[in-house]
Amino acid sequence: MLTCTAQSTPVDAIESISETALHPASATAALINTRLPRYRPERIAFPREAPYVTPAGEISIIGYNDMLGILTAINTLFVKAHPDFRFSLVLKGTRTAPAALAQGRSAFAPMGAEFSDAELAAYENVVGSKPIAIRVAHDSLEPRALSAPLALYVHHGNPIGKLSIDQAARAFTARTSGDQITRWGQLGLTGEWARRPIHLCGLRATTALGIFMQKHKFGGHQYAEGFSGFPQSVDAVKCVGTDPLALGFAALNRATPEVKALAVSDRPDDPGSRGSREDIVSGRYPLDRHLYIFVRRSPGQPLDTFVREYLRLVLSYEGQQAIAAETLGYLPLNAEEVEEELSKLD
Repeated sequence: MLTCTAQSTPVDAIESISETALHPASATAALINTRLPRYRPERIAFPREAPYVTPAGEISIIGYNDMLGILTAINTLFVKAHPDFRFSLVLKGTRTAPAALAQGRSAFAPMGAEFSDAELAAYENVVGSKPIAIRVAHDSLEPRALSAPLALYVHHGNPIGKLSIDQAARAFTARTSGDQITRWGQLGLTGEWARRPIHLCGLRATTALGIFMQKHKFGGHQYAEGFSGFPQSVDAVKCVGTDPLALGFAALNRATPEVKALAVSDRPDDPGSRGSREDIVSGRYPLDRHLYIFVRRSPGQPLDTFVREYLRLVLSYEGQQAIAAETLGYLPLNAEEVEEELSKLD
């Protein structure tokens, strides 16, 4: 358990936080949009009667372990503006968050993936409504990070350089015979490659990444016959690296010298992106993913006052600066994303 405390600090002190608190040294600092709103604290009372307040008088936050650095930094900023607040972080994994949020034991649910269908059904059964998903950061390219954008991989000796999302969907999922892509020639390769079959591998359909691809990129279709699914990205990358005919998907930060990450585009006529930091933050990379904070809002009721204030900080210039400074390399949101997420708080 981690507790954040601070000595009494005037509310006005938050105005100098961006200059005195955290100084991002990584390349991600340059990606923070200066148009993001500055955080101006609103006076709020400590929610002593809230079910997420521990007997020790701390705000309980339960969820994703890879968000420890981010939440610790945000909590430090929050306490500078609101000295009466203290926090307890119990971060043991994304899948610990949904039930804690539904039961009111956590102020919000920091997660590295969306709710699964089973988690969403269980949550709605308790709360009577869906949770609200707030994107707080783009995933990381840092190899130590647990959450990364996805990539389409081929063996390093494969001459192909780019795929569109539609082409990938037609290869990876079961379609009618005329729409299914099964050979490399259908993806533009010629000569001996034209007749060679495509061997498919990736993350199992039951994993967070497998669900993400099927739901958001492959139109909900079932994976094609012959698809080899693995529990971890490192296994899927190894499959591609040992098979010259393989096409796979896995986390972008798990690449090895034996594989090549393809440029990916939303349209066949687009040159595509290989997932640079700049392309991820701008929204140009089609296989980007996000870190989330899910919040609970009862039907017809306003958002919890503390939760709203906390998220205003997360979605501010100062909050995104703290995220960019964190050593695991999670990337800040762009201005359009911040505007969209802030609108969910009203």
